[in-house]
Amino acid sequence: MKIKELDEIFDDYESYKALGEDSYIVGAQHPQNFKQHKKFIIPLFYFDGEEWFKLDINKLGETIFLASAPYTLTTDFKLEELIKVKGVRPNKQLTDDDSYNKENSLTKHITHADRLSSLSEDQLLEIFPGEIDFELHLFHPDKQYYDIINEIYVAQERKFFAQNKQGLIYGPFVGVKTSSEAKSVRLSATGVRKSVEAYEVPSDAFLEFNMPEEGLKRKLIRSTQDLEYYIVDTVDFISRKDLFNWAEDQLNKKQSLEVADNVWQAISKDNTIHSFKERYTRLEKLFAKPQENLTYLQQFITSLAENDFFKASLDGLQNEKLDLDNQIAQLKREKDIFRKDSARFQEEIQDLEDGIQNLKDNEQKIRESLQKERESAINREIEEGLKKLDKVREELSDKAEAIELAHTFDNLARLNEEIDNAKGEKHNLSVAISALKEEFTQAQEDADTALKNLLKTKMQFDAFSNPSNNQLQNNEQEITIKDFKIENETSLNSLKDLTQKIHKRLGRMGRNYPDHFIANILIAMHQNSLTLIWGPPGSGKTSLARYLMQSITKKPRFSEISVARGWASQKDLIGFANPLSKRFQRANTDLYDLLKQLDGEFHNSSYQKSPMAYCLLDEANLSPIEHYWASFYSLTDAKAQVNNGLKISLGNNENIEYANNLRFLGTLNLDSTTEQISARLLDRSHIIRLDLPKKDTPLISSEIIMPEPYEISYDTVRQLFDLKDFKQELAPDALEFIDTELEERFGEIDNELQNLGIQISLRTRKAVIEYCNLAHSAMNEQFRPLDYCLAQRIFTRINLQGPEVREGIKSLLAIVKGFGLKDSHAEWTLQKMLEKGGKEGFNHHFYNYFSIDG
Repeated sequence: MKIKELDEIFDDYESYKALGEDSYIVGAQHPQNFKQHKKFIIPLFYFDGEEWFKLDINKLGETIFLASAPYTLTTDFKLEELIKVKGVRPNKQLTDDDSYNKENSLTKHITHADRLSSLSEDQLLEIFPGEIDFELHLFHPDKQYYDIINEIYVAQERKFFAQNKQGLIYGPFVGVKTSSEAKSVRLSATGVRKSVEAYEVPSDAFLEFNMPEEGLKRKLIRSTQDLEYYIVDTVDFISRKDLFNWAEDQLNKKQSLEVADNVWQAISKDNTIHSFKERYTRLEKLFAKPQENLTYLQQFITSLAENDFFKASLDGLQNEKLDLDNQIAQLKREKDIFRKDSARFQEEIQDLEDGIQNLKDNEQKIRESLQKERESAINREIEEGLKKLDKVREELSDKAEAIELAHTFDNLARLNEEIDNAKGEKHNLSVAISALKEEFTQAQEDADTALKNLLKTKMQFDAFSNPSNNQLQNNEQEITIKDFKIENETSLNSLKDLTQKIHKRLGRMGRNYPDHFIANILIAMHQNSLTLIWGPPGSGKTSLARYLMQSITKKPRFSEISVARGWASQKDLIGFANPLSKRFQRANTDLYDLLKQLDGEFHNSSYQKSPMAYCLLDEANLSPIEHYWASFYSLTDAKAQVNNGLKISLGNNENIEYANNLRFLGTLNLDSTTEQISARLLDRSHIIRLDLPKKDTPLISSEIIMPEPYEISYDTVRQLFDLKDFKQELAPDALEFIDTELEERFGEIDNELQNLGIQISLRTRKAVIEYCNLAHSAMNEQFRPLDYCLAQRIFTRINLQGPEVREGIKSLLAIVKGFGLKDSHAEWTLQKMLEKGGKEGFNHHFYNYFSIDG
């Protein structure tokens, strides 16, 4: 409750008169009293006998000095005990110098030992929180209050109240004994009724305050009269001893008991006892625990034994016992007779069992004898049958020899005829070969004559030709090496930063691929020499590849080549050295010029600060890729080192050497006009699949004006994509996954593929590990990198047939589903394979990666 402001009654020297037994200050000891000579009291509140009042600390002071008999305070009062201060006076020694006052411990008011006393229980009663055990009369106060109750209230036999966790207040109680181990107090009710009241007390009916220093919360009420309005129940609180005494008094009042064989039945049927419901319930619990209440029960039963009705009941029980003993003896005699009869019956049963066993033994002997006779008869029949069979075989053998001999003569005649025919053909061939040799010799002589004439004509032509023209042709072959070194490089903090920039550009063009898909393409095209993009016509393969390349390099360093049917070698992609003109004849592409630029940069060491170079092979599989791309095919596993780049021989002593800063992107169409992708190429490339765009999604036009590319040097690319050029590289079998859980899942996939007969090469394993270790920094989902590798590098090898393959693919699908990805590319690929292979028809149980769009 709120405490009213106290008027200034402590300002003059006569304030002793304002206080006394009925109006007083309630205070507590200063915590330092037990450590220092000077003693102080901390005032808590003022009580005038009816109301609480808040003390003005500025008027009264924070402490009151005990001016006489200071040790009385620590010997007569406990630390937590509330002290009644019946008088205070202003301190005449107090000065206006606060520093002096503080140094000499001068307080505003003082008091004397004869003005201090303990609070009587009729003046103020305290409430303590805790749990009450009504059965055992134990109170378990909250641990911070146990010492106060034990040292003050139990020691001084003062009344107090207890409040349970539900807020009900019970009391008043007196503590009669405490247990320091259990931190409990044994309670006793006050008054003659042996009961306590339960109260629901509002917060404004008691005073609640905190003790100084430690801040312990205390609750006080003025008297029990203040609580009479809040009684909600009365609880019986009689002790166990008094409970048994009471029950004994009630039973001794009766002349007889309704039931004599059980004391408790008598108690339970006694209406007088039963009418006291709470006491009856407690008495029932005590009878249920005789070991715990043995002393009280013995006294109780001893007292009841003097009852005349109980004595008569005991005599009747003795007679009943004698009758029961006679009955037991008779039953024992009958038991002996039964045992003897049982033994006789057992012997007869044993004789019968022996007879039955003899019959069984005879039956077995008879069966064995019959079985032997039957087997002998069967064996005789078998022997006779075998003899007949041998005769038939001999007859058949004679007939077979005769037939075979006849066939042999027929075959010999036919072979002789064929030999004669072959000899005739041999003669004809010999004549034809001789004629061809003569024709070839003549043709060779004619060719030599024509070549000599041609050389003679050329020598005459060269003699009359102007030498300056030859010099001009040689100069036409020279290519100027341009300077592409980047001055203001685009700021890129990470691979994820580059991915987001590309994602925004594509989004503005209407191609809203997820961030992780853009990161996937960038990683695949930079960690591999060749990356292939596959999808149905109209899926935007070429435009996406073109836009990616033009976003990260300048136009002169980007070559777009349309592959034609019939390409078979390097001359179709790059060109060839003409031995007659001693000049390099470029192919109908600009790749030769780009390679010469890269060669020049490697030799003048400007490649580090120059952009990457890229080449787009549109419809790459119109001709076999491993044929026309053979010069680069052999370099897929090579890494550039200082002064030792990647080399390509163009013929006629001309070589290209570059710093592995050229990447190829190819688009694939799979139909009857294109070539199949070989297993060797699948082992070296990622195959990224594109779906058809959603309706109303615009494709990137080849005529659109592209924004300026990002300025990214080869050095930055090597750092972003962790390229191994110009550094020491680990062996493929020494590489490890950063994420051990990815490694475990990859191992499970590897085992299932081996069961299907598919082996993952060291090259592919190395590529998967390098991809996953890099991609985790650009992809938020843990299993997304492995999902892309499976769909683009591992499952591309599936080309199997048979019903058992379906179960293996289902096992792979179960592992992939465990990744928990909503748009899993690997899961979609396996689902499509199962769907295609499950259809009835020519391709039933045929499972091939490249058939999922068929």
